[in-house]
Amino acid sequence: MKKEMVHEEGLQNHEFVYKETLPNGLSVLVYEMPWAQSVSARLLVSAGPRWENDQTNGTAHYLEHMIFEGSQKYPSRRELDKAIESLGGDQNAYTDKEYVMYQAKVPAEHAAFATEFVREFVFNPLMSEEAVAREKGIITAELKRSNDDPSNHRWQLLREFVWKGHSLGHNTLGTFESIRAITKRGLQSYHERFYRSDNSVLVIAGNINRQTALELSIKDFGGLVAHPELEVNVEAPRFVEQKPRVFIENKPLEETHILLAFSTEGRGENSPELATIQVLSKLMRKSVFHKFVYDLGISYSAFSYPWLVSDNGLLVVGAGVHPERTEEAIDVMVNEVNSLEISEQSLREAKEALKGEQTLNIADTDDYAHFIGEQELYTGTIKSPEQVRQCIEEVSHEAVQSLKDTIISNNTTALVLLGLVNEDKAKIFDQKLHFS
Repeated sequence: MKKEMVHEEGLQNHEFVYKETLPNGLSVLVYEMPWAQSVSARLLVSAGPRWENDQTNGTAHYLEHMIFEGSQKYPSRRELDKAIESLGGDQNAYTDKEYVMYQAKVPAEHAAFATEFVREFVFNPLMSEEAVAREKGIITAELKRSNDDPSNHRWQLLREFVWKGHSLGHNTLGTFESIRAITKRGLQSYHERFYRSDNSVLVIAGNINRQTALELSIKDFGGLVAHPELEVNVEAPRFVEQKPRVFIENKPLEETHILLAFSTEGRGENSPELATIQVLSKLMRKSVFHKFVYDLGISYSAFSYPWLVSDNGLLVVGAGVHPERTEEAIDVMVNEVNSLEISEQSLREAKEALKGEQTLNIADTDDYAHFIGEQELYTGTIKSPEQVRQCIEEVSHEAVQSLKDTIISNNTTALVLLGLVNEDKAKIFDQKLHFS
């Protein structure tokens, strides 16, 4: 996500967020929460599977692990932990498809420590040969555990199937082969290429005033050097229509995991139709949940979920059922999607549910940092919670119906099954996938 090397400052969105771009290209976002007792400093780096290939797959995640193995100032994981835990704080990190997140959360009086701490362990990792070798076994074990967990593995099967040949179809953890091939030098090269001020967003949220937050940002991150010539662009993932449109992994599980996916056809996190996608998903969720759980009693849980990246995505309907009821469940799922009626009442209920979820999801300094940071990373524009709720409220019946008619299509659908299902049934199940 390219950022201009300019210096800009000012308040956005009725004093919701203070945003400034430092001369080195780092985007700094500050949200003042004077009622809070803590401060969260969150750094988002545009890195991850999107910018990896078959050989480098898993490098971003591996590097995330290595960054917690010690830095120049805190030369071991134990010393890193001790430094922040002694203040009553905690640290966190994860690797997503298009960014890696690092965060330190501390009591408000230690805000200056939070920014210095994130800067230190993210940009000054030691990455000793011993630690690199040790982490290889840990990440391999993590991949095995992920493959054994149907709730995780089913999503990976879906991504690989519908985005076949694109880097976003890769497993965030990598493969056993790519993990074995990762070296200290490869990790260092990845760090040099992606961990740049002009490729990152810093969010500070909590009980801190904007001037203090900006001063800390300049002190701790202002010395970083931008390298815009290292900018990497990857084309948007395209839905790959398979024949048959069904992928089955036969595995001895107690239930069959079913994912029915529809391509959003270029609509992602940065789409002006994001709220419409969310409303449609909520409408579908209520329909399939009530049918599978309340009416038929064949599933503990059924859902609809928009799985989006910046410039494309999937609208996914799913459920877990007893293997003997797999075929019935597919029929029911297809029928529920086809027969979905969008009434004024159901539209109102879906909107209210979304607005309520959004309110409950931003109750803490961590939550606000996430809410703000992802918007900046995906769109470069930040909406306040009130503005997000207003966008949901403004979604019209016509817009939802039009989106449904557009993406619920025979040409943009895929079905993934994980469980005790004969792989020879793929063509039979494919014939059930008729949408109008």
